[in-house]
Amino acid sequence: MEFAKSLFQVNSHEKEGYVGVNTVHKLALVESACDDPDGEVLICSTERTGLFQPISPKAGISFSAVTPSMWPQDLTTPNENSSITGDEVLYNEFGFRIDEEDGPEQSSNKLLGVPFSEDPSTRLQWLAQLEFSHSRDEVQDLSWDSIPHKITLSQKLWEMMTSRNGGLPHSLRPHLWSRLAKKSDEIFLPYWRIVKESTANEYFSYAKHIEKDLVRILPSNGCFAKLSSPGIPRLRRQLRALAWLYPDMGYCQGLAIVVAHLLLFLEEETSYEVMCSILQDLLPSTYFLSDFVGIRLDCLVVSHLVTKNFQNINQLLKDFDIDVTLIVFPWILTLFSSVLHVRILVRVWDLFFSEGDVVLFRVILAMLKFAEKDLLEMTSSPDIFNFLSNLPARIDDFESLEIWKFDDINKNTIENFRKELTPQVLTDGSIFTIKNGNRKIKRRTLTKPKKISRGSILSNIFGDIKGSEDVKNKNVRQTELMVDLHEAIHQIGRHFMSNDTSFMNISLEVDFSLESHEKDHERFSQGYSIRVKRAKALVDFERRDDDELGFRRNDILIVVNSKDEHCWVGELNGLRGWFPAKFVCILDERSKEYSSAGDDSVTEGIADLARGVLCPALKRIFEHGMKNPGMGPIHPWLFIEEVAAKEIERDYRSVHSRLVLCNTYKLDEDGKVLSPEEILFRCVETVNRSHEKVQMDVKLRSLISLGLNEQVLHLWIEILCSSPEVVSKWYYPWSFVNSPGWVGLKCELRVLSQFSFTLSLDWELRPLKEEKLEVKNGLRDMLVKHHLFSWNLN
Repeated sequence: MEFAKSLFQVNSHEKEGYVGVNTVHKLALVESACDDPDGEVLICSTERTGLFQPISPKAGISFSAVTPSMWPQDLTTPNENSSITGDEVLYNEFGFRIDEEDGPEQSSNKLLGVPFSEDPSTRLQWLAQLEFSHSRDEVQDLSWDSIPHKITLSQKLWEMMTSRNGGLPHSLRPHLWSRLAKKSDEIFLPYWRIVKESTANEYFSYAKHIEKDLVRILPSNGCFAKLSSPGIPRLRRQLRALAWLYPDMGYCQGLAIVVAHLLLFLEEETSYEVMCSILQDLLPSTYFLSDFVGIRLDCLVVSHLVTKNFQNINQLLKDFDIDVTLIVFPWILTLFSSVLHVRILVRVWDLFFSEGDVVLFRVILAMLKFAEKDLLEMTSSPDIFNFLSNLPARIDDFESLEIWKFDDINKNTIENFRKELTPQVLTDGSIFTIKNGNRKIKRRTLTKPKKISRGSILSNIFGDIKGSEDVKNKNVRQTELMVDLHEAIHQIGRHFMSNDTSFMNISLEVDFSLESHEKDHERFSQGYSIRVKRAKALVDFERRDDDELGFRRNDILIVVNSKDEHCWVGELNGLRGWFPAKFVCILDERSKEYSSAGDDSVTEGIADLARGVLCPALKRIFEHGMKNPGMGPIHPWLFIEEVAAKEIERDYRSVHSRLVLCNTYKLDEDGKVLSPEEILFRCVETVNRSHEKVQMDVKLRSLISLGLNEQVLHLWIEILCSSPEVVSKWYYPWSFVNSPGWVGLKCELRVLSQFSFTLSLDWELRPLKEEKLEVKNGLRDMLVKHHLFSWNLN
């Protein structure tokens, strides 16, 4: 036994995940996953350094089956004498509370009563077999370094895994899962660089959603129970890294459960590599796209497999009108991590990492086979649905599943079903899959920083000395920028189409014709033909008298009379009555009819797309070929400020008077009386006043949001690029803004003028918690005026 241990002892120089001087230094550069405006490095106190320690599960010892770097020191240090915290809360070997464990563990009595441990003799057999089948070195030098990073189990090891001896030894899973999951020779991007990019001081669209879910993913596990738990910073970094690396996938809560379970057993960097293997090699590329088209397709495959293998169960489901795809969707989404006991889950994942997605179908069919007798005895639809939904919780012995009975289901079988059922998925009403059913998950790439030479330093100071020698490379860069912008615009378009049926027929095709430019100002000046004034409710208003109009927050009501300063008369759902004017805000429907899909106070996702996807793409275009006109800072915001002031300085007095009149008497409330140049100047001034002492990146994103609200963003591009004096001052001749390419940019942005945006100016200024509306200001005057002394404002 000691000999085998010595063979696979971890070398003193081997470090897994974030350990060692070099890697910890890199981690220090990107730690905390929060934006520090001053650029200071924030080090997480829960992150510890040191050599990787192997998992050594011991029966009845808390956290002993979890990787040692995840042990919560404030709860307990695993030892043979104690597994109970000071609060008398018992944790099992995987770190879950036994009195209140996640999902299926509450009803898995047999599993809770049997301690989890590892047979030393089984581990010794695995080590010996790995030595003989996969070692590349001599025995005396054998270590995990001598095992390839990608392995396929030999026949003997496969028989050992599928026998009744417990699958892979738990202490070997951190080493073997990553090697079994890797199906290609592709080298993954360095994790520390991905983390650095995803935690950069730039608006990150998924950050706040991830932050909200961190303690809700595995709330009953001691490693993730609170923000100070050791697993939280790792989970935060990895979720943000994956969302950044795969922008089409973004953040998915179901996938977060998979990541959290992996972090229980693997070091952080190893878990990242396994997740990349899952997304790129083990599962179809369409699994975690925004519409989950791959999972929906496989749910249909499961339904057909049930029809083929269980005719009695299929007939029962038809008789009671139960759709099995609704039941198995969360199982596939989380790779069973949300429904199976963790002891059963690791056995399923042993097979999954070895064989791929075909295991998912075998396990589902094996569970149905396991419960077939009890299922056929049920006689009511609710009982059948609840029984199937809770079926994974009934599994307390992996061997009782008898997965081997479904070995005839192979990859060819699944692929044939997928090809057959793909048309059915593409015509099921999903807006994403109707036009493009063959999408693949997009992955970002990182370019190596170029070595700075003396010539490049001089170029940065005095301009491009070589002139147009590298025009080809610069044109390629311009094309890349346009492709990113095009994709950002299409993401916003698909968002509107999927959330508001009135935009279903909107075309996302770009019009590059000359006639389109001639009609731009004509379309801008035309107002939306709406005969009534509408308002959106800011808060709930409870109806107390018959002459009052009650409503809920975000309700859209018709304003019938707004002559009184405090009380307005409105209509909602056929009822008419008065309400406090402070409780609503007038909708801007001068150009387009209001849509909740474009309102960031109703649909949070539009703010993520506008500020987190579109704005960075536009910023990169404005930064292309930018030069320093003096010795001050360089930023697109300064260029925009100068152009806005330049455009109105010729007739400043009349423009200023018109702006004051519009602001005082709301002349532009019913129609557009200001030109695009005047709107640009007013918006720049508004942002400067409301964003005092705020970073210029935030100002730029807020200005773009105002441009989207006014449907004038494409006209602003024409204004900015048509000021030759300012452009030549801020940009090199080969830059995007100073080239004819800006015409294509204007045409691309014109697509967004078809949608109705209501984006908040101070979205990034207010805290994440719900903003408290100051609706009481002036309300007391209204109560006195209308003798409503019975109202209670507290």
